[in-house]
Amino acid sequence: MLTKILVPYDGSKFSAKALTRAMELAHNLDSEIFLFSVVNVGYISPPGLLRSLIKSKEEKAAIKKWSKSVKADAERMLKKAVKKCQSKGITASFWIDQGEIASKILDFAKDKKISLIVIGSQGLHGIGQLKTLGSVSRRVSENAKCPVLIVR
Repeated sequence: MLTKILVPYDGSKFSAKALTRAMELAHNLDSEIFLFSVVNVGYISPPGLLRSLIKSKEEKAAIKKWSKSVKADAERMLKKAVKKCQSKGITASFWIDQGEIASKILDFAKDKKISLIVIGSQGLHGIGQLKTLGSVSRRVSENAKCPVLIVR
């Protein structure tokens, strides 16, 4: 049965639509919702190959401060989404991880024995004019061990 529903959530309109659909399913199936967000700060480095290998203390401190700020923003966003679920009588919780987005979603789903993933067709990195499947949702749908519902 579909008792554990994972919703990768980044605050985009597609992830909000996925959450709405997951809430409908959770309400009807008496399921629990797991909200999951991945922050990826690995791409932040000064220009130049050598420069990214040798960072000053100031650069490292700035990256650490920015990473902390991004995680805090994600936590605020997820807490708001959890409250939305709870206001409808749905049990919900959230997790934040750091790294490559699709891999982290797949790992989380496996670790928590998720029975359904409800994911938006595009995230914050999607190009609005192109009506194609986002790379994260495509990769998750191709590699997940459980059913995946992609919401447009």
